[in-house]
Amino acid sequence: MDHLRHMAIFKQIVDSGSISAAADKLDLSKSVVSHHLKSLELAVGVQLLHRTTRRQQLTPAGKDFYQRCRELGDISNLAWQQAREAADKLAGPIKISSPHALVGSFIAPAIAELCANNSMIRPHIQVQDRRIDLLGQDIDIAVRVGKLASSNLMQRKVGQFRDVLCASQVFIDQNSALIQANDWLALDYIANSWQGQSLQHSLQIKGSAIRNVSHTTNKNVKLPDELTVHFNANRYADTSSAVLSLAKAGLGVALLPEFMFAKEPSLIELIPSHQCPLNSVYAVHDFGHTPPLLIKKTIDALLESFQFQA
Repeated sequence: MDHLRHMAIFKQIVDSGSISAAADKLDLSKSVVSHHLKSLELAVGVQLLHRTTRRQQLTPAGKDFYQRCRELGDISNLAWQQAREAADKLAGPIKISSPHALVGSFIAPAIAELCANNSMIRPHIQVQDRRIDLLGQDIDIAVRVGKLASSNLMQRKVGQFRDVLCASQVFIDQNSALIQANDWLALDYIANSWQGQSLQHSLQIKGSAIRNVSHTTNKNVKLPDELTVHFNANRYADTSSAVLSLAKAGLGVALLPEFMFAKEPSLIELIPSHQCPLNSVYAVHDFGHTPPLLIKKTIDALLESFQFQA
């Protein structure tokens, strides 16, 4: 790094015509620039400039060295220019990681719309529910449910949704006695593989449930503001779409995103008076506070997709 700095300062001395002029260009003191030149000549072991009080002249070795410094400067400028152009172009490859539940309804449509207007973008959507190492797997943007507690990665909220505890009407009819007794542990439960076996869901009372109770003739009825229910999973699937299929078949209770539940009339809420809290969705990347244009526009597209589907 010292050699590169010496070479850049040497080139500026030659281009400027004097140490004083180079010092002004570089916003350095004359003594500092002079020190760099002396250090450079000591390092290479040869005099590069003949200097008098009135003029300076390159030595034969200095002429060759100056030419290499110019070539290095040209390469450096080209690298900067190409990097800046890449940062300002909506083109090139981009790798996005998304959970299964979100890819069909939000992520893929957002990327498809972005690419329809910018044909030079080459997306690769990687679908997986587990959290991954962005740098280790060369991921540009990871879409994640829930904010990272502590991370050097940049996180931008792009949307939100609720999960819904639900089951088929057939399953609810067959297990009505257990449901009325709030015997949740006795119910079959279909879990996504990442959920594990022992499950706990905290639900909040709906505003409509409060209004309905306030107008009932039975003044002794009072629903709890918060409700915690426990389940033991005994059926599993690796994707939300597979969990949905098993739930529709009447194999148990399932926790599904509301945007999937809303499209399935055969499924009904297990506890209609209460709802799951909102889940926030974040776009995560490792490009700092000044990401390339492609990253910024992709995140904007994700945000627009969630707002459109809300």
